[in-house]
Amino acid sequence: MILPLSTAVPLVLAWIFPRVITFILLVAWLAAVFFLLSEREKRRKNRELQELRQSMQKFFLNVLSHQRHDWMNDLQLIFGYARMGKSERVEEIVSRVSAEMHKEGRIAKLGLPELVFYLMTIKGENREVALHIQADQELQYVGSLTPEEEEGLIRAVRAGMAAYRYSGLAAQAAEPALRIVFGEEGGEATLFIEPENDPQAASVLHHAVEEALESCALSAEASDCGTLIRWKLPV
Repeated sequence: MILPLSTAVPLVLAWIFPRVITFILLVAWLAAVFFLLSEREKRRKNRELQELRQSMQKFFLNVLSHQRHDWMNDLQLIFGYARMGKSERVEEIVSRVSAEMHKEGRIAKLGLPELVFYLMTIKGENREVALHIQADQELQYVGSLTPEEEEGLIRAVRAGMAAYRYSGLAAQAAEPALRIVFGEEGGEATLFIEPENDPQAASVLHHAVEEALESCALSAEASDCGTLIRWKLPV
């Protein structure tokens, strides 16, 4: 604030003493002010970029830590059952892990990179409410949403999870979880969100999702057990 105001000094001098030397001083002063302002703005942007980089690094490390914890739990179970000779339990765990990997592969191919990234890394943000995602093999949503609409979907999922988590209903559930089901119907993509085994939380979830979508073109439809979002698919 002080630097821009300081330009008033040579301007006043140039008005009172309209001489060549005064105008030279004015030009030099203005050039110095603009240089200092640009340097300050550059330092601010570099500082913000550094803070963003550090924040992203912490986030990814947190996600990797949670994933490593889950993998170690599965490996310990496999090792334990293998030592006890319970091959059928080992097969169960391997089948479950394999199914999870295939499911994540289907989700990754939906064609909504920002939403997929959020869903794949949500464990690093929340561990109290589980998120179960279903997507068919053939679903493909490339080009169906604008970046703003995709951000709206992310806000909707985050808002729904937060509303369920902080409403007190999640604490009453034995295993609090939300289910997200990707689908397609009549040339439209569908995204259904519901509280698993907790129908009384459906209205809380729908209200939060509806509010999160107010700033974009998408809208939510209330259902008996959750909320449904539809949007047009490319022809």
